Amino acid sequence: MNYVIFAIATIISIVAFWFSVKFISLYFKVKKWNRVQANVTLKELFIHPKYSSSRSPCGIKVNYTYQFNNINYTGNMVYLSDLAGGQTNHMKSTAENKLSQIENTIPIYVNPTDPSQSVMFCEGIGLYSFVFCMAIVALLIGISNIL
Repeated sequence: MNYVIFAIATIISIVAFWFSVKFISLYFKVKKWNRVQANVTLKELFIHPKYSSSRSPCGIKVNYTYQFNNINYTGNMVYLSDLAGGQTNHMKSTAENKLSQIENTIPIYVNPTDPSQSVMFCEGIGLYSFVFCMAIVALLIGISNIL
């Protein structure tokens, strides 16, 4: 039985480490990007085709244009999870609140080596750090069960 707990705790800790390290490093990478002003051309709520809970089916769609080194670009990445290929789900009230915070002109982060890559919000380091700490706790629980 102790080996089963060890195996489950180890799997949980590996996944949590992978997730947290991936997003913490992405967070610090994006924080080094250039900040430019973007003009929002579209902002709306939509229902994700795939969502994990009926309580949080909403997503935020934002299209924006910006100029970097005198070249015009368009973007649609809102959160770091979008940049990493994932999606962010919200309850409808939360999504409406987030959408109301997006003004017609908003500062965004632009990758200086690939200016076509941009993202609006670079936040959430607290959550990623918490997940990292939970990975350590899961690993310690697993190790304590086989000792």
